[in-house]
Amino acid sequence: MPKSLKIILLITLIFILFFSYFYLQKGSLKNVLDKEKSKKIKIALIFDDLGQSLESLHQIYNLKIPVTVSVIPGLKFSKNIAHIASRTGFSVLIHLPLEPKKANYYSTDKYEFISSNLTKNQINRLLANYLNSIRIAIGVNNHMGSKATENRELMKQILKKIKQKNLIFIDSHTSPKSVAYQIAKKMSMKTGCNKLFLDATDQPEEMKKRIYEMIAKNQKDKLIIIAHPKKNTFKFLNDNLSQLKEKINFITLKEYFSR
Repeated sequence: MPKSLKIILLITLIFILFFSYFYLQKGSLKNVLDKEKSKKIKIALIFDDLGQSLESLHQIYNLKIPVTVSVIPGLKFSKNIAHIASRTGFSVLIHLPLEPKKANYYSTDKYEFISSNLTKNQINRLLANYLNSIRIAIGVNNHMGSKATENRELMKQILKKIKQKNLIFIDSHTSPKSVAYQIAKKMSMKTGCNKLFLDATDQPEEMKKRIYEMIAKNQKDKLIIIAHPKKNTFKFLNDNLSQLKEKINFITLKEYFSR
């Protein structure tokens, strides 16, 4: 065999060995990274009560994490927010106006609450209006302090309509024993319940304490948590996101239910 051919074969062999090693190492590094990623808790963060301000959506977008936005139907920017959020890859929910416990405190002329004081026809009319208002929504959530969600017959009627629309139901109550959540499960709906109100208090330090306590207790789970477009909520997240990302994989609700 000519010497030049031997040299070419040797170079080719070295080339093959080098690239085989390189890709094996790359593959193993990817496996390590995938394993590290899988160790993190998965959190579907919902920003609730949107519809009044486009600035709130802008601040959410600037966090640069996958989130879900819940939009109250019929407000000034409800449809705009829903469509912009969907185009940016966020999941969209309809925040269904259900009668709150503190009716006087939450009284508003911007929308009508669904309550047991209404007739079945009135409830169905309101439901049709709200559920058709944001057609790109993948699901529905409710008020935390909702009187309506404790009414078994009312929730059966509401959840039946939500199921007919093939929508997810997220119960904002932080207890899996809530009436609404239990009914939704019995109806074999795609459903989940809120694990934590991030900004139950308006203090960033308290938010930090609450979320790290939750992570410590639920390291292997995927969870749903709810926040609101408040000044201190954005401050907390902007100040702490880099550290939180070391422990959390943020996902949308669409991802939450597809895994």
